[in-house]
Amino acid sequence: MATTLKPEMESRVAALAERLGFSGPDATERVVIAALDYLDESTGKWERWYTDKEIRAMQECFRAEYVTSLINANPERKSISQLLQDDLYDEFGLPK
Repeated sequence: MATTLKPEMESRVAALAERLGFSGPDATERVVIAALDYLDESTGKWERWYTDKEIRAMQECFRAEYVTSLINANPERKSISQLLQDDLYDEFGLPK
């Protein structure tokens, strides 16, 4: 089923795609999928499986947020490698 969006709806979808971090030619489709998933989840019928591409995109987004939070909470101006070392490993070099 082909769907044509009105210009106002296209701009709303584009703005939502940007806020969700979706870009590229499939951004509109990903926004619609996310909206449908949200509706499914709110009705208690959540059974969707994410594709490998979607999982990688989410992981990259979480990684970027994690690194940004480390940088923002860095009053001593340590290097990224030192921040990661301090956050992920204990004083003996073992994972926390």
